[in-house]
Amino acid sequence: MEHHIEIDADVEAAYKLCLEVERWPQIFPPCKAAKVIEQDERSQLIELTALANGQPMTWRSRRELFRDSRVITFRQVKPSPLLSWMEGVWHFFPLRKGTLVVLEHRFDIKEQLDPNHGIQGVTNPREALEFMTRSVDTNSQRELSAIKEYLERDPSKSATHAWRRQFEEQLVIAARPEAIFELLKRADEWPRLLPHCHSVEMVYDDGHHQEFIMTVSTQAGQERIRTVRHCNPSSCVSYFQSEPPPLIRIHTGEWLLEPVSGGVRVTSRHLVELKPDKVKQFWGELSAGEALDRVEKAINANSRGTMQAIQKRLSA
Repeated sequence: MEHHIEIDADVEAAYKLCLEVERWPQIFPPCKAAKVIEQDERSQLIELTALANGQPMTWRSRRELFRDSRVITFRQVKPSPLLSWMEGVWHFFPLRKGTLVVLEHRFDIKEQLDPNHGIQGVTNPREALEFMTRSVDTNSQRELSAIKEYLERDPSKSATHAWRRQFEEQLVIAARPEAIFELLKRADEWPRLLPHCHSVEMVYDDGHHQEFIMTVSTQAGQERIRTVRHCNPSSCVSYFQSEPPPLIRIHTGEWLLEPVSGGVRVTSRHLVELKPDKVKQFWGELSAGEALDRVEKAINANSRGTMQAIQKRLSA
């Protein structure tokens, strides 16, 4: 499959944007989480979580970088659930005015699907092929359009960045990383562990990928939040909220575990973007900074409460 778009922007700017993988959740609508696992001048190993026809998928890709020719090749080293393999190429061609971006995909469906693949509505290879063809087509068009919109946007006319913030909370816990990871991973146990969590409805859990609906206490009362997570044993739990609270447009984050003197440094890291119209509806004429201060304080309080609850459980 091949998709392309012309962009009124410098070819180097377009190529550089495609290299900055960890910015993709802020730019590409289908992409909900992105992480660079390894990187050097010639290659990247990345992990992505994206919505495919509205359903979350996670995979890892090895990307080879050809900077002189502005080409990026990729191959999924840990394919998404329906695929036996996928590979492709990004091409960036300079035009007289602007850039031509070409995105190619090649893939094959598994001959025998895992019955626990977690993709609704897919029961056989024919349905899997239809699902992936539709997903690649839709997501490629949306990604290329997003690159165009981002690079052609007049910064003086866009205030989106003003409503976005990254922040984190940390705590050192005197315990084994495996024990901390297990409590972070067992979201179904949170109602018995965390004061602000009232219930968790687990939609899907294969031991590494999870999707659940959590009812929590917030400043606006009780809210239901749908979350998709990927758990890397003993080191990291990354997630995005596919259905965040009404005030929030984007909420992605990760729990990081780092052995240090005295135990494990637990970091709860967040990226949040608010909806200005909902902020006005709930809180009136607040500035972006004031609204983000409130949200950061509330989210960090919950993160801190989670870490303290884990600390208390493991020290008992």
